[in-house]
Amino acid sequence: MMSESPRPLKLRQNVCYIVMGVLLNEQDEVLMMQEAKAECLGTWYLPAGRLERGETLVDGLCREVKEETGLTCEPITLLAVEERGAAWVRFVFLAQHTGGTLKSPASADKESLQASWWDRVSPLPLRCRDILPLIKLAVEYRNQPSHPYILPLLYPSPFLILRMLLVCLTTPGELWVLQSASAPARLPAAVCATHGGSILNPLRNLLQDPPKSYGILGVQHQGGDGADGVCLTIMGVFSDQEPPHVRVDSLSWVLMEDEELKNSIEKAALLPLYS
Repeated sequence: MMSESPRPLKLRQNVCYIVMGVLLNEQDEVLMMQEAKAECLGTWYLPAGRLERGETLVDGLCREVKEETGLTCEPITLLAVEERGAAWVRFVFLAQHTGGTLKSPASADKESLQASWWDRVSPLPLRCRDILPLIKLAVEYRNQPSHPYILPLLYPSPFLILRMLLVCLTTPGELWVLQSASAPARLPAAVCATHGGSILNPLRNLLQDPPKSYGILGVQHQGGDGADGVCLTIMGVFSDQEPPHVRVDSLSWVLMEDEELKNSIEKAALLPLYS
């Protein structure tokens, strides 16, 4: 499945990736930075910023945290991925502090005015309240992980690719997986358009009724010349009397007889994808 005339992605031209870090200390305080930009001067936000050309997502995260807070960090897991189409995707990491010195007002620069640990209760003028659910998600994840640790794997791609593991759990207890109708069996995949709409549009176009629950199984990215794309492997789950109708003739539902595979799919915990 391919979109018409897909355009290779190039950072700072037709795509923007944001990397954001949620760092918690032993008291469940969250690391915050005070904005230096004129349009939001003095407000507070999680350390975040645009990925640079040639960086991996993890490299970008560590750079942004160091520039804006003075601290070094190590990622633990992706917490969530947010998207506004293929042209804007935000990767939110849970990370841990590994060193450095907390940025003070004396070290203010164009990146930030200072950094501080916030108890999440004391009044603090926020740049935007969109970070509050992400902070809550981080605290809950640290107390009880909702999915296995997931970090991006290195994989070069010029496009944003959506790879789809679509499964249907039917009333008799059967599990069906959508695959290519011809051998060798392949999962459906699509190149996402760089203009307009959600990156989930290929999924919605594939089936008359999209899955009620879905999430991310894996993220792949490398960065660099000709490789600014990302591959997202998502899993969508249907529960019905029978598998839903598919709009593409080259795909068909296949009954899974392997009990071990069936159990692993049924127990899969997914990284949230906010669309």
